[in-house]
Amino acid sequence: MGKTKHEGPIKVSKMPAPKHWVSPIPFGLGKVKPKHIRDTMKTVWDNKDNLNYAKNILTKGVCDGCALGVSGLQDQTLKGPHICTTRLNVLRLNTMPAMKEEIVHADIDELKKYSSEELRELGRVPYPLIRRKGERSFSRLEWDEAMDIIAKKMKTLDPKQYGFYLTARGITNESYYVAGKVARFLGTNHIDNASRICHSPSKTALKRSIGVGASTSNYQDWIGTDVLMFWGSVASNSSPVSTKYMLAAKKQGTKIIVVNPYKEPAMDEYWVPSNAESALFGTKVADDFYQINIGGDIAFMHGIMKHWFDMEEATRGSAINHAFVEEHVNDYEALKTKVQAQTWDEIVESSGVTQERIIELSELLANSKNAVYAWALGLTMHSFATDNISQVANLALLRGHLGRKHAGLMPFRGHSSVQVLVRWALIHLFYLAVAGKTKRLNGLRNCGTLTFLNGKEIFVVFPLRTRFFLRTMNAS
Repeated sequence: MGKTKHEGPIKVSKMPAPKHWVSPIPFGLGKVKPKHIRDTMKTVWDNKDNLNYAKNILTKGVCDGCALGVSGLQDQTLKGPHICTTRLNVLRLNTMPAMKEEIVHADIDELKKYSSEELRELGRVPYPLIRRKGERSFSRLEWDEAMDIIAKKMKTLDPKQYGFYLTARGITNESYYVAGKVARFLGTNHIDNASRICHSPSKTALKRSIGVGASTSNYQDWIGTDVLMFWGSVASNSSPVSTKYMLAAKKQGTKIIVVNPYKEPAMDEYWVPSNAESALFGTKVADDFYQINIGGDIAFMHGIMKHWFDMEEATRGSAINHAFVEEHVNDYEALKTKVQAQTWDEIVESSGVTQERIIELSELLANSKNAVYAWALGLTMHSFATDNISQVANLALLRGHLGRKHAGLMPFRGHSSVQVLVRWALIHLFYLAVAGKTKRLNGLRNCGTLTFLNGKEIFVVFPLRTRFFLRTMNAS
């Protein structure tokens, strides 16, 4: 491994901080909260037939639940053990035995009676299976036989009739890379993934706004920043280990601000199971919530900027980092003109937040030397998602909250390997290597693949680590 500027796991204060407690009553008795102890005991019970292997996965393996890089019970952010229910919930997928043969080869009508969850709980598919036309059950295939059937069928098809779809959870970086290479080697660029509809707008907007389609900060930057903003993100649910970093940040004076239409209870109060203090007394996570209208993010951000520009009219340098802007930013005056052309009435109506509240946050950020801006699907699942992210980037650029410790832009990932999937699989999504050259072709995405599937123009789909057909058919 090459040299890195990352300092490795850091120590944080273990001194109790009662001002951050939810309640002095231990374990949140009487409150609506995650049942971590109960859920942990359930995990032990569910894995009782393979406890030693389960222990090895947790203590020696890499977490395939979220993107926080937990390796064993350690990670790269804080010293000490880390465990969360997200990781425990997927543990059984790795420890479960094979399905019983009488179920594997049961009549298809019997199998249809099971829900997706019930089928999953029956165990792993033990070997390759095939159900030929007219047969009432699946038959076993040897691996060589299965590969021969697939290869023979594929040879009769045009490569444009192949499609690949990958999920974003539980797949390594190497799997994404190989999938992209294999698809292009076979002659198709019909390749899509779960990450595209989650954070592809982040990659595109960041590349456009700051020149790099990735996070500019790491989780240690939370601990010691003045303000940590979560935009359209429920980090405590998608990546529960992150609440441990939030607690460490709050102990160092960081203010946590959440911008979201819904005041998510888990971002208000949380009991971190791997932190004794928080497990007992809970943690008040967010210092403030701004419940904006759905789709009102850009108006809200423009309101923040508008007040900054008003502050600048009174005192130059009171809100805008002019030295940073002059050295690193283009089209400052165009942005200022665009924002100032909007009235406060328009901003308030679109954002759903009062002028007074917007000014309150605007001044907090103006008076903060450092801030980390984190966001998730609440910003990216819109038809104008890239514009959402670009405006978040504009906030950071105007304040100079980039390029140093405790400041930056962070697309918050809820699954493992999402960042690399966005960059490796999507940057090259529409390009196909032909005779040693790169040629631009229009590759089909998820919905396009389904349309062609129904029209019998796509005959081979490779879904990897996903319930592709179940999800898409339910959606339709």
